[in-house]
Amino acid sequence: MLAIILVVYSIRSLQSFSDFRPYYHAGERFLKGENFYNLADGHYLFKYSPLAALFFAPFSILPYPIAALIWLILLWALIALSYFKAVRLEWKKGPVPLWALLLIILGMSKFVLAEIHLGQVDFLLLFLTLVSISTLGKSTEALGGCWFAVAVLFKPPLLLILALMIWRKRAVFILGFLLTLLAGLCFPVLRYGLSGTLHLYQGWWAVLSTSSPGLLTSEVNQSIFGALNRWFISNPKGGVLLSLPPKTPLILGIGALICFLLYLWYRDRKYRGASELESPVPAMLLLGSVMFSPLGWVQNYVVALPVLVRTLNNVASEKFNNRWRLALLSLFFLMAVLPNFELLGRRLYDIYLGQSWIFLGMVCLTFANLLPAHGKHEA
Repeated sequence: MLAIILVVYSIRSLQSFSDFRPYYHAGERFLKGENFYNLADGHYLFKYSPLAALFFAPFSILPYPIAALIWLILLWALIALSYFKAVRLEWKKGPVPLWALLLIILGMSKFVLAEIHLGQVDFLLLFLTLVSISTLGKSTEALGGCWFAVAVLFKPPLLLILALMIWRKRAVFILGFLLTLLAGLCFPVLRYGLSGTLHLYQGWWAVLSTSSPGLLTSEVNQSIFGALNRWFISNPKGGVLLSLPPKTPLILGIGALICFLLYLWYRDRKYRGASELESPVPAMLLLGSVMFSPLGWVQNYVVALPVLVRTLNNVASEKFNNRWRLALLSLFFLMAVLPNFELLGRRLYDIYLGQSWIFLGMVCLTFANLLPAHGKHEA
């Protein structure tokens, strides 16, 4: 029955697929040598790097309905691959029990459904990033840096994860990353020439700088910057909690990001060599790439999958004895998951979004994951 519901939902999503359409048209324009950063496109602008347009160029060769169907199938495959990769990295003991699997499905379901409805790229980037992290300490580490560079060329906020490679002194990973990043940034020269490529990047900057500021107060922006703007500057869904100077969200957000990175660096120091993949830090940096992004949309929180898997693994290992972890995990479901289904009505749903309850729920999940194991005290 669930499979039938998901198939029907997926087919209906093809009628919208609002985020896939700009990808498809960007691929068309790339093949024609046209500029795909066009403010005249309205709300659905192409905001990724030229490399992303190249990625979608093969789709644009096909008729749109066929291309959309192929992307939909690929999305479901990437969801499955991301889940198995996250479990392999973050579930440390035995198979995933049924209760944990059900909670993972519940915790991620609304974000996944939004991803499918829009035809977004987040599961592609999640999978690429998990693959790159899994190469640490292996002979394929340089290749991991290459995969990570591809993900960053889609969404630059993922650069946050590079902090881990810097403080761990992963020179091979960083070298692979930098070379691939440079190649990815320079490749449009082959299609557009030097002046055309410079014009492309000017267009990319114009699209981002023009469209982004107005989206900070949007209720679907559930990053710390979106939350702080709605709490202290302007809230289209209601009054602000406290009126503060316009630059306050930027200052507070950057300060919180610095504290976040310093704390993760402190936590990660104990993991060295073979135990590096046991650290909670990679998954936390992945989640932080959305929490601290200027435009962290609701559907982008599919990247919380590894953190949720790890937190439930801790709950299972502690045999439900860590009350603080259980309380924080419960708050995550109450604040970020259940209201997201609009179970209590659209008006209350708008209030939850307007007051950034989803962001606050992700904060609770963050603390639930970072709590020390029950009965243990870390230095």
